[in-house]
Amino acid sequence: MHRVLNLVPLVLGLGVLAGCAASSDRPAQPVGDASASPQSVAADVKPTREFSIRGERAYIDGHEVDLWGIRCGNALYSVNVTERHVRALDNMVRHGVNLIGVYIQGSNGGWPDPDAGLNGFERSGDLKPAVADRLEWLIREADARGMVVMVGVFSPRKDQQLGGEGAVKRALEQTADFLVQRGLRNVFVDIAHEYDHTERMDLEIFREPDGATKKARLAGWFKARAPQIEVGVCPYEKSSTRDEFPGMDVRIIQKSMAIPSRGFVVNVETQKQDSYEADGFFNEGHVDFVIEDCERYRAAPNAVLMFHAAYIQGIGNFSGTAPHPEMGGHGTSPSDRGVRFYFEWVRNNIGRWEFPNHVR
Repeated sequence: MHRVLNLVPLVLGLGVLAGCAASSDRPAQPVGDASASPQSVAADVKPTREFSIRGERAYIDGHEVDLWGIRCGNALYSVNVTERHVRALDNMVRHGVNLIGVYIQGSNGGWPDPDAGLNGFERSGDLKPAVADRLEWLIREADARGMVVMVGVFSPRKDQQLGGEGAVKRALEQTADFLVQRGLRNVFVDIAHEYDHTERMDLEIFREPDGATKKARLAGWFKARAPQIEVGVCPYEKSSTRDEFPGMDVRIIQKSMAIPSRGFVVNVETQKQDSYEADGFFNEGHVDFVIEDCERYRAAPNAVLMFHAAYIQGIGNFSGTAPHPEMGGHGTSPSDRGVRFYFEWVRNNIGRWEFPNHVR
């Protein structure tokens, strides 16, 4: 398997990042045989630690853990961007962050182009090998630090680039086979982000009516290939679609949705308080909102949040240097852009992360 270990120097400029995204993708090749039976770990592969759910709690290799996360929806955008995320992991764990979320079909690209996110699948549903390489690299680097990775598969704005339901099934099977064959077990999966988005989800399988049946079918396709990897589907907050369905392992929610009282709950996209046109700039009310969110989730033992900010997710943005896995400044002005206040809150209130514990 192609490995990307000795990489080009760290580059921040948007134009260079975009160029790297185009040049790093190899010609599409099948990652696995989607018609074959479920695969086992390749003989030359060392499996990662294993994420699991018992009752309403998270476990890593049998150790009960608290998870504090960051949404890094466009972390696979290019080799350079993935490298920046890898380089930022040590600082994350020093501040207590032990969960990141990435998407194979990249999330909202922010400003100036909301559609700028990467699509890691061919129209046929084949997983692009270069994207798979970057995904494994990031997952293994996270595992080396005792972290968990949420792998998102489908995103609004990108689902229509797949050639129908057959391609959706193939994409899920290839993703599942890849995670199993490469022994990547420190993960759980958001099959489709913002299910039933009224403006941006186009394929019928990602829309109501009959959402519960469709979600169960999606989960079944994945679980047939990777039965031990936990899955969920994130509903669009403004839709009436449910966050529960047959075959669900993780109860996924987003933004300002209420925390359910039962199930293992993950908010994979808290309500961002900065804008893509002013990324990394927060006023006092914005910071207060984020801290109140943190306190709500700390008080809910069955629930986990993934902090979402335009500064972290957008591509380019007004700053011109996003996405930023680095914490940056305190976010007090355009010359102090950053999300340091979230990192410092987790460190000061939860503790640094030293697997399998947070240490105060």
